[in-house]
Amino acid sequence: MSLFIGLTIAGLATGAIYAIAASGLVVTYTTSGVFNFAHGSLGMLMTFLYWQLRVADHWAGPLALGAVLLVAAPIVGAGLQLSLVRWIDINDTGIMLVMTLALLVLGMGVAYAIWPADTARALSPFFGPAAFVTFLGQRITYEQLLCIGLAIAVAIGLRLFLFNTRLGITMRAVVDDRPLVALNGWRAAKLNALSWAIGISLGALAAILQATLFDDLSVLNLTFLVINSFAAAMLGRLRNLPLTFVGALVLGLAASYVTGYVHTQSGPLAELETVLPTLFLVIVLLALPSVRLRVGAPPARRSPRIASARVSALQSTLVIVAAVVALPFLHGTNLGAVNQGLALAILGLAVVLLSGYGGQLNLAMYTFLGLGAWLFMKLSPGGGLGGLVLVTLIGAVAGTLFALPALRLRGLELALSTLALSELVWYVLFNQGNVMENTITIHRLRLPFISLQGARANLVFLAVVFALLAFGVAAIRRSSFGRLLAATKDSPAGCATIGLNLNLTKIGITALSTALATFAGALYGSTQQQVTANDFYFYLGLFIVLIVYVWGVHSPMAALFGGLSLAIFPVIAPHLPAWASQLTYLAVGFGALGMVINPNGTLDAVSSRVRAAWENRQIRRPTAAPLREEARLLGIPADS
Repeated sequence: MSLFIGLTIAGLATGAIYAIAASGLVVTYTTSGVFNFAHGSLGMLMTFLYWQLRVADHWAGPLALGAVLLVAAPIVGAGLQLSLVRWIDINDTGIMLVMTLALLVLGMGVAYAIWPADTARALSPFFGPAAFVTFLGQRITYEQLLCIGLAIAVAIGLRLFLFNTRLGITMRAVVDDRPLVALNGWRAAKLNALSWAIGISLGALAAILQATLFDDLSVLNLTFLVINSFAAAMLGRLRNLPLTFVGALVLGLAASYVTGYVHTQSGPLAELETVLPTLFLVIVLLALPSVRLRVGAPPARRSPRIASARVSALQSTLVIVAAVVALPFLHGTNLGAVNQGLALAILGLAVVLLSGYGGQLNLAMYTFLGLGAWLFMKLSPGGGLGGLVLVTLIGAVAGTLFALPALRLRGLELALSTLALSELVWYVLFNQGNVMENTITIHRLRLPFISLQGARANLVFLAVVFALLAFGVAAIRRSSFGRLLAATKDSPAGCATIGLNLNLTKIGITALSTALATFAGALYGSTQQQVTANDFYFYLGLFIVLIVYVWGVHSPMAALFGGLSLAIFPVIAPHLPAWASQLTYLAVGFGALGMVINPNGTLDAVSSRVRAAWENRQIRRPTAAPLREEARLLGIPADS
């Protein structure tokens, strides 16, 4: 009985932290309509700031806590809303999600740059380890009681504020009818800034409690604590605070009981406590059809040009030529980085196909990359070509099975479910000792009459493969299936009205993109030759999606620039100042934030400006023929 009581108290304390984090998430969504993927990342930054003030700078605990929760966090929240979030159209789900994912990545980069991971840090409990009470022979720390009490206070306070005060009701009304709120004399931007200030403060409070209760001051763990709060928030449909609170407590209790009663030392069940909130999130998203979120329709804006077959062929040819020309100048680390980048570029083509053409934001691409590498090692021990074909076919089947339960999901729901599934697969499959916990060796691909053992030969091969696949992906967009994808992306309701089979289209594009992703994984493993589970850590999938969006998710060439960028950034970073040591995080994060200005990506912005400059030059520069004709009509000699 005493064990049960101890586990129950521990579970309630954990659930209380989830509830506080989820409440902040609900506040920002309910009052601004923006789902903040960076909720955990910003809370993590505030926790490290608290450590800096409390431990490194020796501030008094209450003073440091007040400075973070009442000053720094509200300023960050309101500043982000006024400078960035207010310019996001909440109906454009893709851009909205990309922006908050960029903030997540950027927050991690800033934390790693200021507080390097190679230095151990810890936060002592607020009341000390000796502060506890005894109940039925079981110790209950003041820290646990504080977490539970704060969660109850937050739940009651937010409920009263949002539903029983004029200011709270007006904040919620901004999402439903912004012009009407403005007509009543309220400033919508300031109301949203207030909601973000409250939300980020609650996220910071949850992260600080997590760090002090579990002595866990980790960038990754604090950032992705928010996935646990996602599960509770989704149970409350991102609007119902009492149901969110109940869901958080259920999650905390379940995790605690699993820790106490399920004794597993190895195998997938060893990670059951870790993946339980993720599993709960997947079940909520897939099993409860009533969980429907704001998905909206993309706003009217200039669509990027579709490359003709001639232009696509020219681009593909230039890729091969550039690879051959660059060979003499590439050596050692640089040569390996370009090889890796071309393999990642093929994965980027899968992102272009699924997200750029199909409009589906899938965050599990790195999972299929890892699956492809592992399957190629298992099915083709000698690196045979048959194994590559088999891996691709398995990827297509896996994509089909993956798409079936997610047919009703799109936009935010799809992004959440794929992120959760990628974390689930990493823990229960890749992180197991008999899969990829240790380094695995993968043989280089063997082709008839061609040796790819050298890095230079492999580079040319990857360039040729990418060029052919890029031409094929562009051809899909020009085909009738591509036009169907574009129509489905712009107006699913309209397509369903005229009798188009949206489910079949979604399954087809998912299967095609996952087949391409597993194919890329096989080539990635063949190129690297040695990989570990950490090479396919679930959050790395955010980088390939974001970098392709930065360059222009509608263009196959964005996949090339994106893949090369991800491979080359770590090579450049050691040569930069200390503040830019996390170049990958900072470049991807800031680049994605720039999509507020260029929603179609960098390549489209550059090509549009070059085209406009050329057209203006042609207009201002009259040709000789019209001048001669005008001279003839006026009777002026042509040579004068």
